[in-house]
Amino acid sequence: MEPVTVIEPIAPPSIILQVTELADCLCGFLETEGGGRPCWCGVYPGAMVSWEYCGECSGGMCGMGYVRPAGIFPYSTFPVPEIDVNCTSPLMWSVEIGALRCMPHPPDGRVATPVEMMEVSIQTMLDARAMYKAVKCCDAIKGAGVSFYTPAGPEGGCVGGFWTVYLDADI
Repeated sequence: MEPVTVIEPIAPPSIILQVTELADCLCGFLETEGGGRPCWCGVYPGAMVSWEYCGECSGGMCGMGYVRPAGIFPYSTFPVPEIDVNCTSPLMWSVEIGALRCMPHPPDGRVATPVEMMEVSIQTMLDARAMYKAVKCCDAIKGAGVSFYTPAGPEGGCVGGFWTVYLDADI
């Protein structure tokens, strides 16, 4: 009888735990300090986020929050990418943390009022601050670098923005 090979499960890399925890923090901060609880909030894969998750849902809620792993690169000075020719540099993840909200769609083709547009502007501003706080106040995130906030949209009935965050993959 041949011996059975047993593969022991390994702990997930810390970056997976950081991204998961960051998504949890994001969802909480959007609800308590941002523009309110979004319809969808979590980790999103791929090169781009599908804005289809931004639509309205039950309870008058609207929008989405997301954390998207956006890239990985070697570095020697945090968070500046470098060419690693000796396989000695640690790795860093570029992560996008974003929030989208619904734009007003008045009935009968009328234009949204300045008050309606201001309400959405305030939501997106609160969301930008809540996203930053999710990165900086989340216990599981250690030494994250945050670059700048980038507005997104309006497109497809949604508007919002995202921060680019840098996380050490080797912590």
